[in-house]
Amino acid sequence: MAYAGAEIYLENLLFLQKNSLISQSLKATKSSFVTNGDGFGVAWYGDRKSPGLFKDVLPAWNDENLKELSRHIKSNLFFAHVRAATGTSVSRMNCHPYAFENWSFMHNGHIGDWHIHRREIESLISKEFYAHRHGTTDSEALFLLALTMGLINDPIKGMSLAIEKVQKILEHHKSSDPLRLSAALSDGKSIWGFRYSTDHNSPSLFYGTPDTHEVHLKDGRVSTIASEPFDDDLDHWIEVKESSYITWTDGKVSVSKLSI
Repeated sequence: MAYAGAEIYLENLLFLQKNSLISQSLKATKSSFVTNGDGFGVAWYGDRKSPGLFKDVLPAWNDENLKELSRHIKSNLFFAHVRAATGTSVSRMNCHPYAFENWSFMHNGHIGDWHIHRREIESLISKEFYAHRHGTTDSEALFLLALTMGLINDPIKGMSLAIEKVQKILEHHKSSDPLRLSAALSDGKSIWGFRYSTDHNSPSLFYGTPDTHEVHLKDGRVSTIASEPFDDDLDHWIEVKESSYITWTDGKVSVSKLSI
């Protein structure tokens, strides 16, 4: 889940929505993993250039620190992610979001046959960015590869080239296990969301304007990008189509096809 807009407490979207992220961690309705209990992470932007990060390996619904902190931390842009491990260990370093300088990134999905292709994919990451490889996940590797491909100067091109590189490796080895991603990326000012897969079955991605309790958005401006809608009012939630990306800046959204 990614939020940008009026400054609100983190608990607003983590706990207070009908289908909040914490509710989704217990019972996701659109994910292949109904329960996402292999850790969590939150990134938020404030007065500093780089985002604050809080991660742990406990299930999000069972972490009192997360609940308490979310009641006191306010932000106008934050990311939150609940994890279901897909073959790599449950550890704090493997929890999303990942950060580099002012950038943050999180990902649902997986790179097919990661245990087979990991070394080849990691070899494409430049030394500059590989020095920031802290965990073992395919998601972090994809982020560092996108940075290598020029994400900082052109987020869409950087991410697209990273996806292309991975896809070519899977195709070269005739992997039957697909690449699937629903991902979000931010520089602290804008947010980009991506949905893509090699089998046309990527994890879901929506954008909309949920009830933020203290701040009721009445002008139709989009504030939230999420893997699932936070309520049953689908009139203000729009699904991002397969092989597309969304760009959010100052409440305005554009959706385009990925050129891959």
